Amino acid sequence: MTKFEELRTNAGLTITQLSIEADVSRATIEKIEKEKPVRAPLAARACTALSKHLGYQVTYQELNIKTVR
Repeated sequence: MTKFEELRTNAGLTITQLSIEADVSRATIEKIEKEKPVRAPLAARACTALSKHLGYQVTYQELNIKTVR
């Protein structure tokens, strides 16, 4: 389990819920959790939405989410 997936689970969010709140596709969240690269702006949106539920800021850089340009 990736740190991102662990935080999403701890926040009580499903992949679908997070994808809707972050305005990214479900596939994007799945890629992040499978440690496959995603575009940096999408990773940032996912982390911003996740942060709102956690009550503290997390970034894709600190979670080591792989990104492409």
